[in-house]
Amino acid sequence: MKIHGTSARTSNQQLPVMRFSDDVPMLGLWVIYRDAAIVETAAAESFDWICVDGQHGHAELADYRALFEAAHLYGVPAGVRVPSHEVGHIGRAIDAGARIVIVPTVETAQQAKTIVETCRFAPRGKRSFGPTRLIPRYPMEEPGVAESDPLVALMIETKLGMENLDEILAAKPDAIFVGPYDLALSCGWSMEQLTTGDKQYVLREIAQRAAAAGVVPGLYAGEINLAGKMIELGFRFMPVSTDSALISNGARQILGG
Repeated sequence: MKIHGTSARTSNQQLPVMRFSDDVPMLGLWVIYRDAAIVETAAAESFDWICVDGQHGHAELADYRALFEAAHLYGVPAGVRVPSHEVGHIGRAIDAGARIVIVPTVETAQQAKTIVETCRFAPRGKRSFGPTRLIPRYPMEEPGVAESDPLVALMIETKLGMENLDEILAAKPDAIFVGPYDLALSCGWSMEQLTTGDKQYVLREIAQRAAAAGVVPGLYAGEINLAGKMIELGFRFMPVSTDSALISNGARQILGG
């Protein structure tokens, strides 16, 4: 579909595609800072994916494109956890090149349906066509082709969201993404109870129910040892560090702390 007034030339650079694997978990980096140079340095080390935290991190909407492109330069798909369900923000994040959109605090079937539709062109959804932020660098995408869609992950991070999990899965997101800190708080548990203690079965059940519905289960791990335990429970994608943690851990190693 041609947008009048845009260049017919592109750099021939392709947007990387984020694809989940049944065999190999995707280990990612969670980006707190808003500096594209940090993302580029990390992407060069071959994380499977990178996610900008637009909810609790430093980046604003205007920063997304530069942060995504710093990762895409190395073929690493990048996306964002948006701050809310706001349709305009989600649409602009996708227009800026997000290859996965993670949406916080999804608790009902109607919320799930609306978010998924926001990320899909008609007739499968209600996304507005206007990807001018990607032109002329990238070839024009063909609206409605499923292969070019960004992935949509809905966050399960409250007791209500967990109770309505099957209805949320029925909206057919690409993935769910468990926020274990908020889920533990919502249920009155400690993080340790949920991830490694007597409530760990809850996470295993969430992963199993998602997989049975054809939805990929992911989770915020934040460090490699916990990620290994979550992989054993059935989760298939997760961040294993943040950019700020990489700096802190590197500093401690150098100083012998």
